Amino acid sequence: MPHTWLRALEAYRYLVKLADFADAANYPGWFQYSSVPGDRDSTASFENHFRDHAQTSTKAWLEVVYWKLYSQPQHRDRITRRVANHFTHESVAPSDLYHACAAYIGMPVRENFDAFRRLFGFTTPAIAIAATFPAFLMPQTYPMVDTRIAKWVGACLTEHNVIDPAGPQLCAAPFLKSRRTNLTMADFAFMRSWTAWCNYTATKLSAKTDRAWRARDVEMAVFYAWGNRGRRHPMHPLNPIGPNTV
Repeated sequence: MPHTWLRALEAYRYLVKLADFADAANYPGWFQYSSVPGDRDSTASFENHFRDHAQTSTKAWLEVVYWKLYSQPQHRDRITRRVANHFTHESVAPSDLYHACAAYIGMPVRENFDAFRRLFGFTTPAIAIAATFPAFLMPQTYPMVDTRIAKWVGACLTEHNVIDPAGPQLCAAPFLKSRRTNLTMADFAFMRSWTAWCNYTATKLSAKTDRAWRARDVEMAVFYAWGNRGRRHPMHPLNPIGPNTV
């Protein structure tokens, strides 16, 4: 029943106005993107913008930090400003960020991800912001990950695993059994299993629908399906997709 996935992807919305950054005036020519209507295609255009500038300006990386945090107005200015100061004080160059992210994409092991994550100067082992960048650089292969995704996986993994037991399996994030409010390096294995599952599911959905799915598209559909705060979860059912057959 892939139509439930198509409906979820079409309904995806993440509205962002980068000009809301308190320090936007300090970055002439940057922080101008507005994601209206915030759907899949407008979000993909921002991914393209980032890839166009990722090797030449740290400002492109700061824009993505703010974009990721936009739904958290109590944190987005402070953390983006802190990352900007870290880049300046530690002389972090866009090439440093790009090559470290590419190293993780090429060999997605814990050590490579943690080395990339540390370039942002984060004081905790949180992973969601850093995990955004592989998804922006290579959305065909890398999905984003956050607590909303982790909660959907925890609630829905059994039905999706049972229908295709030979394929990559969803696994629950340790976060779900902790008192933590965010995903950390303790959830790295979960992030890797999520990535493998999104890639596999994208392949199945591409074969069963009239569009080419990326791992990032699978994640967008799940993001929508879980629903916003104050709603029942999951808000939108995503039918389990059986294996492709020749």
